[in-house]
Amino acid sequence: MRARLAFVALIALGSARVVAAQAGSNVELLGYHTTVPASWTPRTPSSSSRLAEYVLPHSAAGDGEVVVYFFGKAMGGNVDANLARWRGQFSTSDGSPVPETITRDSTGKFPLTFAEFRGAYRRGIGAGSADSVRTGQTLIAAIVETPNGALFIQLFGASARVAAEKDTFGRFVRDLR
Repeated sequence: MRARLAFVALIALGSARVVAAQAGSNVELLGYHTTVPASWTPRTPSSSSRLAEYVLPHSAAGDGEVVVYFFGKAMGGNVDANLARWRGQFSTSDGSPVPETITRDSTGKFPLTFAEFRGAYRRGIGAGSADSVRTGQTLIAAIVETPNGALFIQLFGASARVAAEKDTFGRFVRDLR
């Protein structure tokens, strides 16, 4: 079993290097293809559950990044559970409800759910540690429900930077075929 996990990890790392080499061109995710914007800088995924990671070009609007997650064919939780978890990672300074937008789209190849949350963001498993809170943040997360399993694709960072990249991110997700 341990040898099999090591083999899967090596395959994932090898795939990550292939993904990283393809910024600005066609990339394969779970056997499907989309185009990575040329302006996104690839980096080696930091865990085996991350198929790809990209850093947005630095700008005066702030920093941002894109992460493509895959936890396994029947893993990662349902759509509503993920929406609730992401919502719980955000807060507002006055305790008011977190600004959010949820849209569902079934007109393309795969059912998509887009979620956008804004405010103070505590990123990480279990909502991260207290020192992981960043104010003025936005998360746009897409859940792509493919026959091969759900892809969780997230754009996050400084709100102004994420807003500037929102349409590009949407094309990246919607072009997945």
